[in-house]
Amino acid sequence: MNLEVVLETLSASFVPVMAAIILAHGLLHNAPVYDYFIDGAKKGLQTAIEILPFLIGIYLAINSLTASGLIGFLYHLLDPLFRLLHIPVQLLPLMLLRAVSGSGSFIIVQNILEEVGPDSYAGRTACVMAGGCETVIYVLALYFSVTKVTRMRHAFACGLIAYLAGIAVSLLICRFL
Repeated sequence: MNLEVVLETLSASFVPVMAAIILAHGLLHNAPVYDYFIDGAKKGLQTAIEILPFLIGIYLAINSLTASGLIGFLYHLLDPLFRLLHIPVQLLPLMLLRAVSGSGSFIIVQNILEEVGPDSYAGRTACVMAGGCETVIYVLALYFSVTKVTRMRHAFACGLIAYLAGIAVSLLICRFL
């Protein structure tokens, strides 16, 4: 049996096996497993309902910025600076969107990889950036709003500094390694 078949089998069976282990453990300890499941599902749906308006707001903000042409304007405005610093211009949309949307940024990474290839400087940097930079604005908007935190000024500043550091480190690592 080759390793790929073993890994595929483990991957496909992981969730059902974990569910069976949890059920067996609950039944072994005479726990009301179904009641716990229903309570967890109710709490999960409640959390989803609480988060939904913030997700819609972020989605609308991204689409508004894109439709207004602001993203395109920034792209053309920063293009000379990127060329001067030898930063691939393909990375600019990723740098702008990664702080806001994780899934949206992966689409940009895919486009970069299709355009310039995975072994190019831009391709490698896009992958490192997608894995090493946090969705700062998304996290702040979502978690701070759900936890009812209203003063996030310092968290926002620290998050953006860390985000910019992640971009810089991604560029440096991929340039010299």
